[in-house]
Amino acid sequence: MKKQKDIFLEVEGDAWFRRNQCALSTIDWSKDPVCRRVSDISNGTSLSILEIGCGDGSRLAELAIRGHKVEGIDPSLAAVARARARGVTATQATADSLPFDNLKFELVIFGFCLYLCDDVDLFRIGSEADRVLSANGWLLILDFESAAPNYLPYRHSPGVQSRKMDYKRMFLWHPAYTLASYEKFDHMTRAWTDDPSEWVGCTCLRKYTS
Repeated sequence: MKKQKDIFLEVEGDAWFRRNQCALSTIDWSKDPVCRRVSDISNGTSLSILEIGCGDGSRLAELAIRGHKVEGIDPSLAAVARARARGVTATQATADSLPFDNLKFELVIFGFCLYLCDDVDLFRIGSEADRVLSANGWLLILDFESAAPNYLPYRHSPGVQSRKMDYKRMFLWHPAYTLASYEKFDHMTRAWTDDPSEWVGCTCLRKYTS
């Protein structure tokens, strides 16, 4: 059976970009929970940032305007091309095999992509993020939230499933990682919702190494 990673590299990554490129162009990134956390973390200093699942690079372009050094990866060649057109350094790649040197980035962002990654790759994905994250770096995760793993069909591509879970647990078992901040809100409105099926979590973790 073909892995979901390969489906996104071959077809669905570009299909996702075509479906969402208009919506991406209307986002007010000043209100984005990830951009707000980056402002809190950086406190006016410049950070080296990697976004995994960067899409068209619009979030990274906003962070670059704020003075940060940014790079991104995405499985969609079309999205990568659009990011490069914005002046963002972007590469076609997936989270389980990051084409970067060890300890390169002070901040790594998972930009709403983990919910579609293959189960079998999750250990590798966590290891790769840790490998490229610098000592005492920061990790931001924006994704669907669920106390227990919950699998649903991905309606845009037959045979693909999405997974909601508590993604901060991928890192918090390790003594180097601590929870710096966390908030939960509605997928669409970014306000609180009592409907757990619509929960999204924005998690900020700090990596402490001796």
